[in-house]
Amino acid sequence: MVVSGVAGATAAAMALTGGGTGAVVAALGTLALLAGVHRANHRAVDAGGLVAFLGVAVAALSDAPAAAVLFGTVAAVVAWDTGTNAVSLGRQLGAQADTVRAENLHAMVGAVVGLLTAVFGLVLFEVGPTRQPVTTLFVLLIAATLLVVALNR
Repeated sequence: MVVSGVAGATAAAMALTGGGTGAVVAALGTLALLAGVHRANHRAVDAGGLVAFLGVAVAALSDAPAAAVLFGTVAAVVAWDTGTNAVSLGRQLGAQADTVRAENLHAMVGAVVGLLTAVFGLVLFEVGPTRQPVTTLFVLLIAATLLVVALNR
């Protein structure tokens, strides 16, 4: 739950670069996600993760820097992924089971994969043959997020 909170707060902080509206939306999504983890409710975790991502999307549409949009998206996905993983482990092993090590390993792997992907995307965005608007990057991020959700289910 701590990792989801930190990742969600990071998403909100990245969204703040595009204005307060995106940051507030991402923060509200993070709170909903954490409430879902606390109640072991997958739907609430999914909804909270989606709202946190939408906060980053609002920031992207408000001319947030490309790096903030990329890393905010990674943070929102990591918050959602670690939240769903925590709920699944709790249901499978019981609420009293010690799952900290498994959850932390899962979070680290997800974060590393997300960060490497974001850095690669940022490099391509910055040194590519043409400068595309941040909206193009935003559409690609939506596609990547939908792919992650589809593969996770």
